[in-house]
Amino acid sequence: MLHKLIDAMQRSVLLPACVLTCAGLLPLAARSDVPATTPPGTPPPQIYHIVTTALCARLHERVRPSVAMILQNDSGIAKSPPLFKKYQRGALTALDPAGQNFGNGAPPSSDSIYNHSPETDMALQQMSYLVIPIARNLIAAQTLLDDPKLLAPTGNATDDATLHKIKQQLLDTIAFQSASLDLINGFVETQQLGELQHAGEEYIGSIDHPETPGTPIVKNTPNPWQDPNTPGLAPNPYNFDPATIPGLAVGYNPLTRIMDGMEWLRAETQKREDVAGKTITTALSECGK
Repeated sequence: MLHKLIDAMQRSVLLPACVLTCAGLLPLAARSDVPATTPPGTPPPQIYHIVTTALCARLHERVRPSVAMILQNDSGIAKSPPLFKKYQRGALTALDPAGQNFGNGAPPSSDSIYNHSPETDMALQQMSYLVIPIARNLIAAQTLLDDPKLLAPTGNATDDATLHKIKQQLLDTIAFQSASLDLINGFVETQQLGELQHAGEEYIGSIDHPETPGTPIVKNTPNPWQDPNTPGLAPNPYNFDPATIPGLAVGYNPLTRIMDGMEWLRAETQKREDVAGKTITTALSECGK
């Protein structure tokens, strides 16, 4: 009986000890003596404060997009010289008696810039695709630079002078790009108007005058050296062109003059972009501090 009582007392003492020992081996999440914890949630958003100056803000909002459009125009204008050469090649092959495009309805004494062929038509069409994107970029860039907010007082006289200098340099660059656009668009419009004026001339020789048989409807110009690049316009009597002197007209090609002018404009534009780029880079160096 005593042994049974002792065994019962030992079991009553060992049971809690075993429970405590086993509880120590359980993970914290399964133990009842540890308060329950909620799973970690999304941390609250952090608020960042960006400190900038009026100069840096205007460089970011107005100058940077203007520069991007000017550089995009450089890419478009750079496509024009190869197209002018393509047009010239097509015009010259139209004059070659052995060429496939010889004739094409062009007057035999016309300037090589007028003679057209499938190659000249394609080059002219490709030039016309350059006009609208370049014009839109020029208008948008100049609108940003002409905005009075660009030159509003910043509270810093040095920054005001920097913004004014950048504006003048970029507007100067835009002016030269506008001149390049005038060359491209002027050539396209002139040639298209010339083609419209001279359309169907290849059929004139086979049509008689309704009243006087054998008399062509359209008479040839009395001046064989009349510039075909002024369609519908009488030449200025006070404008003397040395190319109209017989003998000096050999090798005369107004397209070459346009190509030379385009290369000069591109070089002058690049000079102004380099100057503006240095000014803008110097101003941006202050924004990273």
